[in-house]
Amino acid sequence: MEQKLSFFDLGINRNQQEYSLDDIPVSGTIPSWLTGSYIRNGPGMFNIGDKRVNHWFDAMGCLHKFDIVEGKVNYQNSYIECGSYKAVTENGELAFSEFATDPCRSIFKKFQSYVFPSLPNMTDNPKIHVAKIGDTYRALGETPMQVEFDLKTLKKVGVTEIVPGAFAYKTTAHPHFENEHAWNLVVKFGMNSHYKVYDMAKPGKAVASIPVAKPAYLHGFGMTKNYFLIAAGPLVVTPIKLLFWKKPYIENHEWLPRQGGKIYVIDKLSGKLKTTFETDPFFSFHHVNAWEEGEEIVMDMNEYPDADIINHYYLAEMQKPGYTIPFGKLARYRLDLRKKKHTKEIVSPACIELPRIDYGQFNMQPGYGHTYGVSLHPDHLTGFYNSLVKINADNGDSDYWYEDGCYPGEPCVITPPSGANQSSLLLSVVLDVKNANSFLLILDSTTMQEIARATVPEPIVYGFHGEYFER
Repeated sequence: MEQKLSFFDLGINRNQQEYSLDDIPVSGTIPSWLTGSYIRNGPGMFNIGDKRVNHWFDAMGCLHKFDIVEGKVNYQNSYIECGSYKAVTENGELAFSEFATDPCRSIFKKFQSYVFPSLPNMTDNPKIHVAKIGDTYRALGETPMQVEFDLKTLKKVGVTEIVPGAFAYKTTAHPHFENEHAWNLVVKFGMNSHYKVYDMAKPGKAVASIPVAKPAYLHGFGMTKNYFLIAAGPLVVTPIKLLFWKKPYIENHEWLPRQGGKIYVIDKLSGKLKTTFETDPFFSFHHVNAWEEGEEIVMDMNEYPDADIINHYYLAEMQKPGYTIPFGKLARYRLDLRKKKHTKEIVSPACIELPRIDYGQFNMQPGYGHTYGVSLHPDHLTGFYNSLVKINADNGDSDYWYEDGCYPGEPCVITPPSGANQSSLLLSVVLDVKNANSFLLILDSTTMQEIARATVPEPIVYGFHGEYFER
């Protein structure tokens, strides 16, 4: 009897094969105005030699591209060419420390990493997101090293560092775009640690630098017209632990709920800290949106009450029978700059992760309408994310796309051109366990109904974030 493969078997516990296909099968009708490339980044190689990495966030990165032209779709993928990937393919061993997996190193090599900081232990594997910055397309991770790639071939054309020679730095994979700027948050570790903001489009000195004794793990940050927002929960690290690096990166962090959370409000013009709000403990990977209402800042985040979600992404947990994951919720903070007080509410009871909005239209704007993300459907609450959710940011109402045996990835919101007289679209790469393949799903964002899908004959390893680039 043939064994039934699971989400874990097809979406996580394997290595992506590289290939390209022209004119993959399309069902439904793709709008004629949708002409461009949807590129998604994420893990591709979980098994290295005779070992497996520990965590969903540890695999070697792989880019996937769906080229859409005149209703037809071509597909290709490619591993991201970086030092970590080169070492893995040449030696069959992990050479750099990933998020939750360390390479096997002798005591001498550990000492060498301490004495010679020019031989960094930190990975350069940018496996999380992609962005267009200036005229370059870049693969982004939590490392300051960003791999520039060719949009046509997905092959490496160069490397850019936010902070050159940045051994003791981590960054986010979620820059904010504003006019000609591409702002990003960098965490510098050392005897004097700092949260720093840089403009990736204009390399140079930090535009803001805020000292911090124990830096928090940060995957994103917020921004309004006049302020940068750093929401730091109490998952923190003592920098000296990273210096000796006895554990994988994230396992050096401690959850200290008694110290609560902090929201730093930084003036964008001066780069100075305007104020800090002390909050109850929280954990968050992703900001959703933020804007100003007079003397008040409104900030929406995808939030958890603690950092246990990280533990649920360990592969040993993900393969357990009856596996399920904690709910991320859409949380709204109101920060009163005049009274120095804040409030928080949960906008919706719906589970959401990998949240997206119509960024081009509504970033930093009130009344942004809806947040879209992956979710657990209310009627199917076990296992991995099995649906897409649409949450009304005003009243918390939710709507879903769900198909049995399918695991959709992050939805990317595509705005139609003016005059198209059509709703915005959602693009999502969906793993179909029943058919052991994957497809690019195209939804009407208003109705959450399918418009079209383009099917790849083999399953695509479940990934993180992506962007659509118009031609």
